[in-house]
Amino acid sequence: MRWDGPDGYWASDEKELIDVARVHAWLTREAYWAQGRTLDVVARSIEHSLVFGLYGPDRTQVGFARVVTDRSTFGWLCDVFVSSAHEGKGLASFLVERAVAHPDLAGVRLVLAAVPGRSLYRRQGFVPLPAPERWMERRPR
Repeated sequence: MRWDGPDGYWASDEKELIDVARVHAWLTREAYWAQGRTLDVVARSIEHSLVFGLYGPDRTQVGFARVVTDRSTFGWLCDVFVSSAHEGKGLASFLVERAVAHPDLAGVRLVLAAVPGRSLYRRQGFVPLPAPERWMERRPR
């Protein structure tokens, strides 16, 4: 699918359009949460997720987001990133809006990990977990 956004920008869920090397560079150099990921890990995460590319009017990729999901009951919105050269144009909001409204996620509970109080996510309906003490994690060894 393709969605038109502001000022000629657009988003798509087509994996074939994702510039994996560019996404890897953004995530490992500019995103505090993903530093140290290998290119192989980024490529596999894209392969096994519902992904969203954000593109400029010239078709250059300028942003990325993905949802890890079973497309039935649960989804985790993660790796939301917009290139700093394109910030301040409402593009992150557009990208997240398109991701959470994707038809494959209708009726799916979505979670994310973000700095508390980010209005970008609150505008899309995200609220604090009602019982965070019930969530646990297992980290790789």
